[in-house]
Amino acid sequence: MSEFIKKLSTRALASERYKEATNELFRSYIYKTIGMEAEINREHVKQLITIAQYFYKVNDSKFRKEGAALLSMLLDVCGNSYPEIIAIANRVFSSSGDFPNIKLIEKNYPELSFKYSFYSEAEMDFRKELNTVDELSFPLTDFQRTLWESLTLDEDVITVAPTSAGKTHIILSYLIRRMIDSDGAFAAIIVPTRALISEVANKLYEIAKEQNYEKEIEICTVPQDDGYADKTFFVMTQERLLEALQAGDLSFNYLFIDEAHNITDESRGVLLHLTIDKLMEDSFPQVIISMPSASYQDSFSTVFEDLEFTKEITSISPVAKILMEVKPVGRNLVIERFNTQDSITIPKGFKDKHLSDIALKLGRGHSNIIYRNQTDHCENIAQNIADKVTEYDTPNELEEAANYVEEFIHDRFSLANNLRKGVAFHYGPLPSSLRIMIENLVKEGFIQFVACTSTLAEGVNLPAKNLFLYKPMQSKGMGAPERLDDVKINNITGRAGRMLEHFAGNIFIVEPDEWQVKDYFDDNDNDEEKIPTYFKAINEDLSSVFQALAGVYAHDAENQYKFYTIANKLIKELAEGKLYKTLEATELDLSLEDIDALERAVKNAHSSLKVAPFTLEASPTIGYIQQNKLFNFISNIDNLNDWTLPHPKSKELYNVLVKVCEKLVEFGVFTPTGEYYMSYMCVIAAKWVQGESLKEIISEQIEWMDKNKKKKDDEVNPNKAVRDVIKVINNDIRFRMANALRCYQVLLTNVISLKQLDITSIKLHSFIEIGASDDRMIELINIGLSREAAKEVNEKLAYNIDVDSLHRLLELLKSDVLVGLHPITRKEILSMSK
Repeated sequence: MSEFIKKLSTRALASERYKEATNELFRSYIYKTIGMEAEINREHVKQLITIAQYFYKVNDSKFRKEGAALLSMLLDVCGNSYPEIIAIANRVFSSSGDFPNIKLIEKNYPELSFKYSFYSEAEMDFRKELNTVDELSFPLTDFQRTLWESLTLDEDVITVAPTSAGKTHIILSYLIRRMIDSDGAFAAIIVPTRALISEVANKLYEIAKEQNYEKEIEICTVPQDDGYADKTFFVMTQERLLEALQAGDLSFNYLFIDEAHNITDESRGVLLHLTIDKLMEDSFPQVIISMPSASYQDSFSTVFEDLEFTKEITSISPVAKILMEVKPVGRNLVIERFNTQDSITIPKGFKDKHLSDIALKLGRGHSNIIYRNQTDHCENIAQNIADKVTEYDTPNELEEAANYVEEFIHDRFSLANNLRKGVAFHYGPLPSSLRIMIENLVKEGFIQFVACTSTLAEGVNLPAKNLFLYKPMQSKGMGAPERLDDVKINNITGRAGRMLEHFAGNIFIVEPDEWQVKDYFDDNDNDEEKIPTYFKAINEDLSSVFQALAGVYAHDAENQYKFYTIANKLIKELAEGKLYKTLEATELDLSLEDIDALERAVKNAHSSLKVAPFTLEASPTIGYIQQNKLFNFISNIDNLNDWTLPHPKSKELYNVLVKVCEKLVEFGVFTPTGEYYMSYMCVIAAKWVQGESLKEIISEQIEWMDKNKKKKDDEVNPNKAVRDVIKVINNDIRFRMANALRCYQVLLTNVISLKQLDITSIKLHSFIEIGASDDRMIELINIGLSREAAKEVNEKLAYNIDVDSLHRLLELLKSDVLVGLHPITRKEILSMSK
C-alpha cells in the first residue's frame, strides 16, 4: 500500500493540474503574507488537501515536507473559509503524531469542534494516549516519544533532529525527573556558548517549577570552591566544566552534550574533546548527545569507544519550512517557491532593491529575522528599517527597553532608538543583559524585525515567522569570507517558524543569483561524515601538530590554540599510557611512517617536560614549551610575594596585571588579538573584574576614541565603542587573559608548594571569566543573571542578605527590598522562572 501511495504521490507531483493548483495556493499565500485579500478555487483546495494527505503517508522526508508545506499554506490562506481543512489537518496531525500542531489548531480555532467517525475518533484517542507519558503534561510527537522511551531505559543516546523538533525539552524534562527521584546526583550539561548557559539554566528551572521541584535542585553555572548541593545540574561551557573537574573530585551520573556537532569546531572542538575525556575518567554517566545533523552522529565513536548508543534520528520538525527565492526585477518583486514552478510577481512599492525594503514589504505585521554576516551590517540594516518605519506607536515595553540601553549601556547606542520602532539587532559582542532583553521582547512579540549574525547558529532560541537570507557567509577576520557549514545554515533556517505559534516558517532567499555560494539548499543525500577536530587536524595538517609538539608553532597564528591543545592532549595520553587509542583510532588516516613519526614527536615532547603532566593538563590550550619557560622564570624569582596575584579589589591589581601579563606575552603564554595595547587591556580587565558598570567602561572608551581620532572633525561611532569594549572583554580578557592567568596561577602554586612557602595567590582568572569579585554578585551570576542585572540587584540589597537560589531571588523580588529595580532587570529575573 505504501509503495502504491508513493507512486501516486510521484505522479501527482509531476501533473500539470497539481502545478496549477499549488501555484494558485502559493500566490494566495504571498498575498496573505503582505496583507492582501487572498482567494483560492474550491476545487483546487479539495485537490491539494487530498494530495497533502497522501504525501503524509509516504515514508520519505521529501514528500512529508511537501505535504507539511501544502497543509500549512492551506491553513493560513483558507482555514477560516473552509473549516473542513482544519478538521482534516487535525486528523492528519494526529495520524502523524504531530500533537504540537493539534494544540496550535485548538489555540487558533477554539470555537470549532469536529465530529469524526467512531473509528477515526478511537484511532485519534489511541494515538494521543500512546504519545502521552505520565511524567509529562503534554502529548509528544512520535520522535519525542521514542526519544523519551530510550532515555527512560537508561540507554546512552545520540539524538539527531532539526531545530524546533523539541529534543532539548524532552532531554531536560527527563534529567529533571531522574535527579528528583535520586538520593543525590550530578548532571553535566555542556553548552557551546555563555549565552546558552542562561537559556538552558532558565529552561531547567521552568520545567522543575512546573512540577513543583524548583526547591529540590541546584543549578550551577560557574565552578565553586565550597562544594555543591546533593542534586546539582552543572550547566557550563567546556571551559568552565573543565575547570570544575580540575578543582576537585567530581563524579557525574548524567552527561548531556548539547549542540554536540561542536566536537568538530575548528577553534574549540579539541577542548570539548579534552573535557569529555577528563569527565569520563572518574564517572560512568548515562551519556546523551544532541545534534542537528546526522553527519555528526559517528563523531563520538572513539571518544566513547566502550559505549553502544541508541540513535534517535529524524529530519522532520513540527514547523514546516517554506523556502522562497526573492528577486527584485525592475519595479516588481518576483517570488518563487524553491525547487518548484510556483511563482508570483508583485509590485515592489519602493525604489532600488535594498534588503530593508524587501524585509518591510514581505515582513510587515509578522516577526522577522534578517541574517547578516557582520555586526556592523546588522546595525546598518536595523537602522535602515527603523528609519523607514515612519508611523509607529511605541509600546511601554519598548520604551522601557530603550531607556535601559541608554541608562546602562550608552545613550548614543543606536539600539535604543531602533527599539522604539520595534527593531533590534543581536550578535556576539552585545552585552548579555541586552541579548536576554531582546530575546524576551522577540518572544513576546514586541520586536518585529531583528538583524542577527551567526549567533542564530549557536543554539540561541530566537525563532520568527520569517527569515531573510542575503549572501550568507562566514567572516574570517582579515581573510576572505568562507562558506557557512551546512549545520550552521540549517540551524539558522531552523529559526524560521516557532512551535506552537506557526504551522510554517518562511525562508526568503534574497537575490540568490548574487550569492557567492549557491549550493546551500541543494539536496544532498550523501553528506560527508564528520570527525572530531582532534583527528581531522592530525590527518590534514600533521606538520602543524609537529610544530606545536616542538613548541615552535607561531603564538600569534590563528590556529595556535587548536594545535597546542592537540599537542598537550597527545602528551597527556602518552603519560597515561593511552596514546595507542589515538594512534589506532579509525578516524586517524595516516601512513605507518607518519604514525611512527608522530609517536616519536610525542615522546620527545614528553621527555622535555619540566612541569608535571597533570600540571600541563590544567592549561590545555598553552604549549608545554611555553609552560616550561614560565615555570623556569617563576622558579628563579627571589621574592615570590612580589609576583602573587592579588584579590580583584586590591589597589595593586592594575600594576600586578600589567607586570604579570607582560611576562606572559614574552613567554608566549598570553597572545592578545593584537588590536589593543596591554595597558588598555589591563585597565578594562581591572574595571571589569571589580564590577564597574559597562556604561562607565564604554563612556571612557568613547572619550579615549575622541581624544585619539585622526581628524578633528571625525565623529566617534558609539556603536563601534560598544563592540570594541565587549570584544576586548570576551576575546582578550575573559578568554585569552583568563587562560594565561590560570596557567600562571597553577605554575606559581606549584613552585610555592615545592619551596614550601607560606604564600597565598588568588585565582584571579576565575573572577575575570565571570566578571565580578563580590561574593553575592557571583552568586547572582551563578543563578543565571546577566552581569549587569546581577550588579544592579547586588547594589539594591543590604549587605547581610544572601541570595543562594533563584527561588530566594524571586522571594526578594516580591518583597520591598528591590524597589526601584529597573523594569528590564525585573523582567529578566521573572523570565527565568516562567
